[in-house]
Amino acid sequence: MIITDEKSLRVKCVDALPGEVVSIIEQLDNELLHETSLGRPGIGLAAPQCGIHKNIAIIRINDHLKIDLVNCKIVAKYDQYVFENEGCLSFPGMFEKTLRYNEIYVEGNDVEPNRFIATGLFAVAIQHEIDHLNGILLPDVAIKTKQNKLRPNDLCSCKSGKKYKKCCGKE
Repeated sequence: MIITDEKSLRVKCVDALPGEVVSIIEQLDNELLHETSLGRPGIGLAAPQCGIHKNIAIIRINDHLKIDLVNCKIVAKYDQYVFENEGCLSFPGMFEKTLRYNEIYVEGNDVEPNRFIATGLFAVAIQHEIDHLNGILLPDVAIKTKQNKLRPNDLCSCKSGKKYKKCCGKE
C-alpha cells in the first residue's frame, strides 16, 4: 500500500545494506504493478512510499528505461526547465508544474550502472524519486502560483485541519 501520510514521507532515508536491496526492490516492483492493476499507473516508486526508510527507488518507464537506484545521488544538473503535470502516487490526483533539470549525472549507485547520465522524462523521474529519499515531496517542488497561494483563513496545506495563519503561516 502506498503511503500518503506526509509526516511519514518526510523522514530522510538511510543507506541500504547489501542484504536488504533485492527484497526491497522486489517489494517496490510488486507495489508498482499493484497500483497499475488498480488503474493508478506510475513510473517510479521510492522505498519510503512503502514505509521503508532506505535509499532505494525504482524507475520503470517502459521495457527499455528501467533502473534501480540504490544509495545514489545526483552530482550535476543541467538545463533547468518547467515540467508540466508531474504527479505522485502518494498524492493521488495532484499534478503540478515543477522546476526540474533535463539532464542529470547520477553517481554512487550500489547496483550497475554505478554512474550514468539521464535526460528528459527519465531524469525527471529520478529527481522525483531521489527527492522522496530526502523527504522532499511534490508539494515542496511545485511552482507556486497566485492560485496556489494560501490566504490566512484558508485551511493549511499540511492537512492539519488548522487555518493557515494558526499553523504553517505563523512565521
